[in-house]
Amino acid sequence: MTISFNWSEPELNIDSKYETFPADQLDREKYANFLTTFLAKQGYDNARDNDQNKRNYVLNLNAEWGAGKSYFLKRWAHDLKDHYPVVYIDAWKQDYSDDPLMTVISSMIKQLRTQAGKDADKAIFKVSRKFVGLLKAAAPTLARGIATKYLGVDPLKIMEMADDKAIGENIDSDGKSIDMGLAAQKMVEHLINEHDSKATAIESLKLNVEQWVEAVIGKNNTKSYPAFIFIDELDRCRPSYAVEMLEAIKHIFNIPGVVFVVATDTEQLQHAVKAIYGEGFNAKQYLGRFFNSRYTFKAPSYEKLINVHCDIYKLSDDYLKQKEIITFPDSLDQIHDDKRITLKNLTVVYDAFNLSARQVIQVTDRLIATIDNMSHVPCLNIVYLTFLLCLREKDSEMYDLVCKNRFDADVKINGNTRKIVQHLSWGYLWEDKNLTLNLQPQSIISVFMSGTSYGSTNTWADGIYQCSLFSFINGIHDCLQQVKSERDVTVNNEYTTYSRSRNDQGSMTDYSKGNFWVKPAFNKLTPSIVDISYYKDLVELAANLDHIDDE
Repeated sequence: MTISFNWSEPELNIDSKYETFPADQLDREKYANFLTTFLAKQGYDNARDNDQNKRNYVLNLNAEWGAGKSYFLKRWAHDLKDHYPVVYIDAWKQDYSDDPLMTVISSMIKQLRTQAGKDADKAIFKVSRKFVGLLKAAAPTLARGIATKYLGVDPLKIMEMADDKAIGENIDSDGKSIDMGLAAQKMVEHLINEHDSKATAIESLKLNVEQWVEAVIGKNNTKSYPAFIFIDELDRCRPSYAVEMLEAIKHIFNIPGVVFVVATDTEQLQHAVKAIYGEGFNAKQYLGRFFNSRYTFKAPSYEKLINVHCDIYKLSDDYLKQKEIITFPDSLDQIHDDKRITLKNLTVVYDAFNLSARQVIQVTDRLIATIDNMSHVPCLNIVYLTFLLCLREKDSEMYDLVCKNRFDADVKINGNTRKIVQHLSWGYLWEDKNLTLNLQPQSIISVFMSGTSYGSTNTWADGIYQCSLFSFINGIHDCLQQVKSERDVTVNNEYTTYSRSRNDQGSMTDYSKGNFWVKPAFNKLTPSIVDISYYKDLVELAANLDHIDDE
């Protein structure tokens, strides 16, 4: 069976009246096409012998937070229902239960019964209470109860007795003599009987599940094997519940004709496993035994990520104009008005700091929250503000040093004494990362003065210029560390020194053309009262906002 998914448009007609699916903005549709074909063949293949055509398969769908796992799983499950039996389970919403096995069973009964239709035999969609009880793993309290039953004494009392009593001796407790050997023999017999009963119950339950799936497929000829069982949000569950859920899937539901898809941030799930078994435990190897394979989503681009998760319209030219906020660089490419410079420049900064998806969303939300709290601002340097937000997120020690010093100051970090600018350039601000600037050079200065009474006309054209991220941040920070009068002197000296060569653009590289205009453009727009402390205050206010959200 070949299924083609089209997620380019929103999906409004879904089972839950409380949920809709927006259009796919992270290019996930292609994964649904690929994985459906792959898993359908793993769970059911007519090319194999009749007694081998149905198999069980467990796939770990791995993606970090923010990558759209839940959207993908829900929309995929919704679209598959027309072709296969499907069960979707949000493990996190149900981890209030003490029994993940019952969570899976009850979800399967409810959803498969609905898919089988009103005419389905209701008796099929039941499971014996006796079987359910036998399937539950013996808790420590149960083990203690068994010991009490066969030893005739609470084992805790035995442990509290004198240490000089050897194991195997008769122990007198409350006036009763205990034959430890006979008690141990009875316990072993009991556990063997319990094991045999549990094995029988498991096989019975598997038969139940096969009957439920058959009831859905037998309803009409539109659905076929395998059944798809989706487990979502497992990495968000309490550790004990997550581990027990995996154990149930591996040991109970290895049922032919059924495939499981378990969506996790696998790194976070490993932390949950270590919370149970200890930090030294090999969680990666442990998790590997539960899955036949792992499929990892490619991380979405930063621009797509913030388009999905953040209110980026608040970075648009129209929104900023409404709040009377003038930004540098300009937010809009006036020549190509369908391209938004701010988003492009933000992704350059995020890439320089190698931020995770969560960090990108968090920093962007802090930036937007800052803008929301501003109005009537003559010059807001969004790129520099984002740089400080990222630096504080990744390296708080370096952030403090940057806010206190000029870039040419010597500082000692990790035993190495270097200038701040060297630490930054080697750690984050690589020269090969370029920003886009929308500049009107002639509005900044009309004449390059070569002396007190003569000069040359500025012939630089308005348009889009490139500037290295390193030169941009270095130049802006230098401006902000100076008082306004010092900034004017610095800029005028640069005009005088470079007036002839800079007016001849032919010999310059694209990015160096933009580098030249960073200080003059920013200095012209920036009020004299704005210095590094202004931007530090903005960062400190926003930095306390921690993003917590579902995918």
